[in-house]
Amino acid sequence: MPIYQTSAEYLREAIDSILAQSYKDYEFIILNDSPKNPDLKAMVESYTDRRIRYYENAKNLGIAGSYNRLLELANCEYAAMMNHDDISHPDRIKLQVEYMDAHPEIGVLGTAFKKFGEINRFKTVINKVDDASIRSLFLFKVPLHHPTVMFRRKLIIENNIHYNTNYISLNDRQLFYDISKVSKLANLPQVLYKYRFHPQMASKIFKPEVFVEKCNFHTMWLDEHNVKLNGQEKYILDYYATYGRCQIREYKILKQVVEVLNKINDANKENHFLPEAEFADACSHYLVKRCLNAALYGKFASTRALRGNTIPMDSKLVKLCNILLAWRQGAL
Repeated sequence: MPIYQTSAEYLREAIDSILAQSYKDYEFIILNDSPKNPDLKAMVESYTDRRIRYYENAKNLGIAGSYNRLLELANCEYAAMMNHDDISHPDRIKLQVEYMDAHPEIGVLGTAFKKFGEINRFKTVINKVDDASIRSLFLFKVPLHHPTVMFRRKLIIENNIHYNTNYISLNDRQLFYDISKVSKLANLPQVLYKYRFHPQMASKIFKPEVFVEKCNFHTMWLDEHNVKLNGQEKYILDYYATYGRCQIREYKILKQVVEVLNKINDANKENHFLPEAEFADACSHYLVKRCLNAALYGKFASTRALRGNTIPMDSKLVKLCNILLAWRQGAL
């Protein structure tokens, strides 16, 4: 667990949740990335549990640099991550260890989680659980929630995999993507983690920088899979097809989203770089979301834009788009 200018209340809750784990045989490495803050050191050293190992960075390394040093400091078969302001379920480590022991082919294992705090307080997130579905989602999102993961440390060391220190936020997506090249991935469907939302989260403070990181990741992903997009198509991918905060107000934009997702899915069908059914399902999911977006913000139906679409889509979800449109236009 890296810590940095952490709230005393949040830090104590995080530490307590790990010390209360039903699984007892572990070391708890806490790395202070704000060494000039004596209060954090005092807080950690107030605990007498011998499983805690406390370290400080000589200078601020940032989150990715701290993650890399934590892996260097660890001496274990499995490494589990933890945020300094979240809460782990008492059986989290036990259930992850049992799963990893039973599935040696899995290199990284995440869990479902529940959001809490000042915003998104009651939302539960259950990510895809199987390897094929998880690896098919990297273009669109981080398919494992980083602070919930447990992974095989040996896999990281032997393959010289590191957190990308050039990233503020996407270092976890890059790490999982790199691991996916040498191992399978999985998520547990059980909610074993509480993820605190608050205004000081890096993803909220550094929104422009995080968006650029996502665009750069898309470029890398497309290059590695030999998918050729022109400048306008790449713009549509970055700003609309994969961007959850977009607002589609024009028919031509939705039509271009359809065309770009079809082009990428067709490339996969031809070159087989990802499981075909699972990747098509991922494309379909985001295409439906953009049709809903167009109904909400643009007040137009997606029927015409979907002509020529070859991505399998659930007719019930398409019908939902029309229901939303009718509501948006005041017909319901």
